Amino acid sequence: MTGRLRAHRREEAVTPWPDDPRAEAFDLLDEEGRVVGIATLGLTGQVVDRTLADDPGLPFAVKCWLAARGARAIALCDEDGKTIEEGPFAVADLSDPDSSAAQRIVTLAPSNAEVVASLSCFDRVLACEDSSEPPEGYEPLARLGPDLSPDLERVAALSPDLVVSSLSVPGMERVVTGLRARGLRQRVLAPRSLADVMADVQAVAADLGVPERGEAVVARMRTEIEALEQQARTPPARVYLEWWPRPMFTPGADCYSRELIALAGGVNAFLDRPASSVQIEPEELIAADPDVCFVSWCGVAEDKLDPDNLVQREGLEDLRAAKAGHVYRLDERYSGRPGPNMLEAARRMAEKIASLPTVATEGSDTHPHAKG
Repeated sequence: MTGRLRAHRREEAVTPWPDDPRAEAFDLLDEEGRVVGIATLGLTGQVVDRTLADDPGLPFAVKCWLAARGARAIALCDEDGKTIEEGPFAVADLSDPDSSAAQRIVTLAPSNAEVVASLSCFDRVLACEDSSEPPEGYEPLARLGPDLSPDLERVAALSPDLVVSSLSVPGMERVVTGLRARGLRQRVLAPRSLADVMADVQAVAADLGVPERGEAVVARMRTEIEALEQQARTPPARVYLEWWPRPMFTPGADCYSRELIALAGGVNAFLDRPASSVQIEPEELIAADPDVCFVSWCGVAEDKLDPDNLVQREGLEDLRAAKAGHVYRLDERYSGRPGPNMLEAARRMAEKIASLPTVATEGSDTHPHAKG
């Protein structure tokens, strides 16, 4: 968690924020494995034992935990209520500034590898995590383990100039804090919007000393966005995008997926949920009543995605989209990777949405959600 403390999550934890489903409590262990304190972390507040409040690495670690869950503000205090750090923060502030152009790179997420490839700099990559797909001609490439638990000792042994790391999903905070504890320079990415993705491309381009290539990639993305906007269906269809089947996870309001869905001519069926990722129950999906569903499970190849899993799932027998046969595969390489290739997800969704029967406007007598 910090340079001198490790965090071990408690299986059962009482937190002061009963309405925060993401809250967690951790035992903090010293270098000898002894419990020396407790940290309780939630999206709206974070508390640590007063004896540990002066650890300089603690605010950084808490920000990483928050960023991996979509939050961008810290409210860290000790058990007496004394503020340690409070206020908004930027993910870019978690990176290590350096004016030198990195020549030896490690990437620790598939989307990060794609960013480097889009800048025509993949020849600088020493290694990547297991699920990345290097451009043609760059195999075999050293692999470092899964994105949530790469071998950080191997990363350090490679002596990279730069590690392109991520805080895009919970759990990745352990990687980012582990890299920092080893003194490795990193560019931390955790985009929540298309604008964030384009800014990340430009930031990595600057790290590599090729800012003009970053501008070119961003210009291409903007052209693609404009083309999708011109073709987007109106009125939009209600879309359910499923990231995981059991338990059911779907993007909320604070995620780039909402924009991909909008560019495809749809609206996220769970746009009212203020989070980047939300867990739902079957009855909630029935109540949301989407016009079309896309299964796009994290880390699952497109040919292994099973739309029937959603259609036949217990509790979803009355799902209108399933009854109508409007459940489709969506390759997670595009929908789940916030990088220069992500707009392909919008194009693929747009193709299916365009084939749907016309959706009446919200509130009309024929709209399935009209008040009766």
